[in-house]
Formats: sequence, structure tokens, C-alpha cells
Amino acid sequence: MEIKQLEYFVTTADHGSLNKAAEHLYTSQPNVSKVIANLEKELGVLLFERSSRGIRMTEQGNMLYGHAHTILTNANLIQSLVQKKQDNQFLVSGYQSSILAKLMADVYKTYRDKDIKFGFREGTVEEITDDVSEHTSEIGIVYLAKTQLSCFHHIIWHKKLEFVPLSDLGICVYLGCHHPWFHREWIELSELPQLKFMEGTRDFFAMEQHIRKVIVAAKEVGPLNYVVSSNSDYLVNSMLKHTDVCCMGIDFVSKEYEAQKIRALKVRDTESFLSLGYVKQKKKEMSQEACIYIEELKKQITAYHDLL
Repeated sequence: MEIKQLEYFVTTADHGSLNKAAEHLYTSQPNVSKVIANLEKELGVLLFERSSRGIRMTEQGNMLYGHAHTILTNANLIQSLVQKKQDNQFLVSGYQSSILAKLMADVYKTYRDKDIKFGFREGTVEEITDDVSEHTSEIGIVYLAKTQLSCFHHIIWHKKLEFVPLSDLGICVYLGCHHPWFHREWIELSELPQLKFMEGTRDFFAMEQHIRKVIVAAKEVGPLNYVVSSNSDYLVNSMLKHTDVCCMGIDFVSKEYEAQKIRALKVRDTESFLSLGYVKQKKKEMSQEACIYIEELKKQITAYHDLL
């Protein structure tokens, strides 16, 4: 059981509606429903009765509500006591990326003689911003479509965060040496439906959502063929290296992929519609470790663009 699950349960109970709870929590209704369903599964009880007229707490839900409310109150008190930055800890949250992981290793080597605990957490855009908002991580690295920036800024404003853009990027297709198109230099947008794709975690800001919008705009392009679904970075690499399945990614590729015989083919006829940047606590100065991490990320971006 997680604090987040109890928070979503109590908020839904207070508002008597999944939609109103989602608005209050600045997330989506399907996400609220999913979190509560997982809590019900974990507890082995039904907390809400659902019908066409809405939702109503069950007897078990009423029994849980008071205890959950007390736990959340105490959790907020504890959080207020420990929100002060700990000088011996530096954590970053970000999307699945060998580049971001390698940057953490570089920062560690710079400060390995100091008593600092390092950490890197992977997740969706919502999970990354939650980490920074809840002081789990100092900064979070995200990318999202420019068309979603207005919505994103609204969400992080309520979480008391700010987004600092670093670069505009396009998309590419990652594929391995077993793929028949491995030796090509680029792919036409209209060719994407011919490929077999891996689908990552479903998220409002996920890559798949960006691509679907681009494809809808291109009337001659059909739907993509997703044959494997997983949030495992290890499975993604394994599928790319050993099968003809590929995946979509941002046009910011680690050199380590070349050693694994994985290539990134550019997708023609698509502009740089993604914005890569980082989120941080609003009006809060970053630590020296965070500044170095961001500066190294900027260098990586500049070096990559210079090679294009």
C-alpha cells in the first residue's frame, strides 16, 4: 500500500466522483481509476460501488476512510519535517535513457570521494514530476510534444515546479541488426505502419501519444502495429538486438547503441515537435551536483547536434 493510493482514495471519497478527483489531483480520470483499482486488488475488498449514476463508498470503504485520512495527515507532517535538502543525497528522475544514466555515473565519479548518496529513477512524465514535487528527486528530465506544453505547465504550476527547456528534438526509429531495414539511413513517415513496434507505458505524455497525433495529421498514414508491450528497458534492448521489432524514440541517441548493433533511423517529414528539458522546484536554487548534471546534459545535446 502506498501513500499515493490512499491520497487518491480519500480525494475520490471527498468529491464523490472520479472526474472531480482527477481535476483536484491534476491527473487523468483513467489514472485515478487505475490507482484505486490497484488498492482494491491489494486489500482484497471493493471500496466503491460503481454505476451509471456515479460511485458510492462501500462499507469497507467507509471503514478505511478514517484511517486513511489520519495516515495522510501524519504523512504530511513528516514530509514537512524532512523537506529540507539533505546535503548527502542527489537523485534525478527521468525517462528510460542510457544517456541520462551515464551522466549520473559521470557526476558520481566527480564526487565519489564525498559522502553523497546518488540515485536515478525512471518513470512516466507524471511519475517524474511527482518525484520532484515530493522532494524524492531534485530534478527530473522529461520530453513532451510542444502542443502539450500549455497543459504541462498548468499541471506543474500546481505542483510548484518549473520547466526549463533545453532543446527541440525530432523522432527516430530504433532497430537492430536483425531488421531488414538496418542499413537504411532514414524512414519515410508513410512507411511506419509497415514496421512492428514495441509500446511503452501508457501515459498522456508518452511517445506513443505524440506519434499518434502526427500520424492522424498525415491522412495517408495508417495506424502503427504494436506487437509487444512492456515498460522494461531490458526487454526493449533484447527485442531490438534479437528480433525484427523496433521502437520509437527521440532523436538524441547514445553512442552505446552502436556497440550493441542498434541503429536510430531518422523519420523524414516530421519536424522537431518534441521539447526536452528539466523540471525543478520553483524558486529554489539547484545543488552543485544538479548544476553539473544539467551542464553535462547540455554538452551531450550540443555534441550530438554538431554531428548531424
